[in-house]
Amino acid sequence: MKAKYPIEAFALAMVVFSQNMRNALVTGILILLIATLGLVLDHIFGDMIPRWSRVSCSIILMTAVTYSLFQVVLLAVLGFEIQQSDAIFHIFLGILIAKHIIDMDGEQDYNRLLLEDAGAYAVLLVISIIREFMAGGAVFGYKIAEFSLRSGSFSNVIMGFILAGIGLAVLNGIFRSGTNTGAVDGFLVVFPVVLEIQPFIIDSIGEAASVAITAAIALVLFYSVKRYLIFSKLGKGIKNLPVDLVSMGFIYMILSMF
Repeated sequence: MKAKYPIEAFALAMVVFSQNMRNALVTGILILLIATLGLVLDHIFGDMIPRWSRVSCSIILMTAVTYSLFQVVLLAVLGFEIQQSDAIFHIFLGILIAKHIIDMDGEQDYNRLLLEDAGAYAVLLVISIIREFMAGGAVFGYKIAEFSLRSGSFSNVIMGFILAGIGLAVLNGIFRSGTNTGAVDGFLVVFPVVLEIQPFIIDSIGEAASVAITAAIALVLFYSVKRYLIFSKLGKGIKNLPVDLVSMGFIYMILSMF
């Protein structure tokens, strides 16, 4: 069954906006708001315009609304600091929300949408609590405990990929919306991450060349793993796990050693 919630948008949020509960809380709410608004607008106006125009309008509108709303809420209302990489991720979130609206193609089921959205939001918050607590012993910025097992690695994108994969597997198991690869298009989640967060940097060449080479290596390895996994037999116990996203976490782990 096709996922009713914007699965790629939530997957990207689980990877890059779950370092702490504060970011996850705001990001999840805005994804829910924008996706629901986009589906309502598409339901009202979608049949009035040609298919090609509907697609382009959805992408432009959702990207513009997402970027603008994140800027207004985070900067003007909450007073958060926004890094350039965060702004770029906001643009990709808008594109992924637009993809979800286009894929729905007028088949809105708002009861199911709200149910699955709530589940995805809950998983995003749980992941953020785990990462923030394990990295600094805090939740929502409040110090809770001091313990020796804390590790700053939980703030790393490596754990973002791994925990996002596990979280999506839980959602796929509950809602039966996935296939053996978890129903998420892993490339759409991985691509913006490798552009903004490289696993290693080549100091001997220019920054642009380093980013291009590093991103290309990461994407080639991701494609190789994904291609191999297509022909792999996954056990029944992990049939809902998006293994390509989890594998990307291990790819980052290996490449970060260089």
